[in-house]
Amino acid sequence: MKNFFEAKNIKELCKILGIPPSQAAKAEIRRDLVIAIKDIIEENEWTQAQAAQRANVGRTVITAIVNGNIQSISTDRLIDVAYNLGLSVQLKVA
Repeated sequence: MKNFFEAKNIKELCKILGIPPSQAAKAEIRRDLVIAIKDIIEENEWTQAQAAQRANVGRTVITAIVNGNIQSISTDRLIDVAYNLGLSVQLKVA
């Protein structure tokens, strides 16, 4: 018996979790921010403490982001962290 679900994309994941389709775009943006933040930390070989200092946040915020525990972290805060780590954040509306 399968104890997990597999989603091929954000829209499918929202359907599985019972989240309205209107939330899919927000989830995708947040996912992309987390991936970019994790990538820049790894690329620069920063410790979480170093990344936190550069991002002007507490280490626990960086730890939460790296571990994917972002339920209590706003999208605005993720954007601020990304920007402070040297990333350029752009929103594309199609």
